[in-house]
Amino acid sequence: MFHHFAAVAAVSSVTASTGVLSQATGLTDSDLSNLKVSPNFSFFPFMDLVSNMVGGLWALSLIIAVAVWICAAIAWGAGRVIKSGPMQQYSGTVFIWCALATMVLGSAMAIVKFFATQALF
Repeated sequence: MFHHFAAVAAVSSVTASTGVLSQATGLTDSDLSNLKVSPNFSFFPFMDLVSNMVGGLWALSLIIAVAVWICAAIAWGAGRVIKSGPMQQYSGTVFIWCALATMVLGSAMAIVKFFATQALF
């Protein structure tokens, strides 16, 4: 097994120094820089349906997160009024998690655009 790794390392060092690999594959750096591939969201006829479904689920999850956030705030206030420590603790935890979920859901498009436009190479 070690022999296999050593052979691969030796071949890669030889090809890196001599450029034999680029000659063997026939690709040059200019060929790779001219390669343009981008997402085509209109290729399949059902892509509008998928886009609408994802947008609808995103909006629904945002509405549910805000509704649970409001319910957690009301439960925390009720726990405070009746002096129930566990109720305050659990509703406070749910309040914080729902606040974080609302922030992530609200900024999801910005997060996706940020990572989609990062140059990997």
